[in-house]
Amino acid sequence: MRFVGCALAWRPGEAGEKDSCLVVMDERGSIIANTFAGSTEELRGAIEAYGEERRGVIVGVDAPLAVPNERGTRRIERILSKVALPAYSASRKMFGGSPLSEDLLEELEKIGMEYTDYPFPRERGQRVVVEVDSAATLKVLSLERAGEDGDPGTVLRGMADPKLRKGNKEGRAAAIRGAIEVLWDTPGLRLRTGNLSADLSAEENIDVSKLEVSASMSHAELDRILSLVEGTLAAYTVHRHWRGRDGSMVVGTGTEGSVLLPAKGALRDRIAEEARASGVPYV
Repeated sequence: MRFVGCALAWRPGEAGEKDSCLVVMDERGSIIANTFAGSTEELRGAIEAYGEERRGVIVGVDAPLAVPNERGTRRIERILSKVALPAYSASRKMFGGSPLSEDLLEELEKIGMEYTDYPFPRERGQRVVVEVDSAATLKVLSLERAGEDGDPGTVLRGMADPKLRKGNKEGRAAAIRGAIEVLWDTPGLRLRTGNLSADLSAEENIDVSKLEVSASMSHAELDRILSLVEGTLAAYTVHRHWRGRDGSMVVGTGTEGSVLLPAKGALRDRIAEEARASGVPYV
């Protein structure tokens, strides 16, 4: 099996202008490859190559895959915001039509991949695509790392969201370094493998854990590192779910918008409570 995280450049102003990033994990949780691509066709080709002669591939796309609402927000976004988890604010109006993620799904269908809201844990042979949220995953991992007791919603509200995308270079560099530190400390995730390099200018196979992230970098370089971080978080999310050991859940349905999240114990119970109150399915 291969587990691919896709940090899709989907936001208005990004789509068609910035590269997207793919990060690939094996069943052991090791990062074995990554690459950048500028179009959905290139993403399809790379994902097809990563899945060749493998017993299945699960792709976690860090972007809204189902956007049925013309305006406002999706129901899943409102649920996540109630427990202080970051959520995409997506509507068809903001894209001026269909989002880039729909184009990606069409491309992936050409190679036999299916959009789903629930990949099956421990089952090989799947070729599916699911929506994830790297910012939410990062915050959950930070919560688990802190190990604080009490209501998880209260704890999450007390945690500042890192300024990964906006702000000056000093603030962004510090936030990205913090995110990499969280990844480094995450059980079940092996960041450093022998076939990756510390050359940020390389087209593929960059070891994000070896990069010296600093304010001397350009915003474009920080964006490139952030894409690697987001792709890693996306790959980790689907791999964690597939392993079925550390806790995960899907909130929402495919047609209305759903998100696969790492969640266990009190946090899972808290999200489930909000989903039930809103009449939104979860599993």
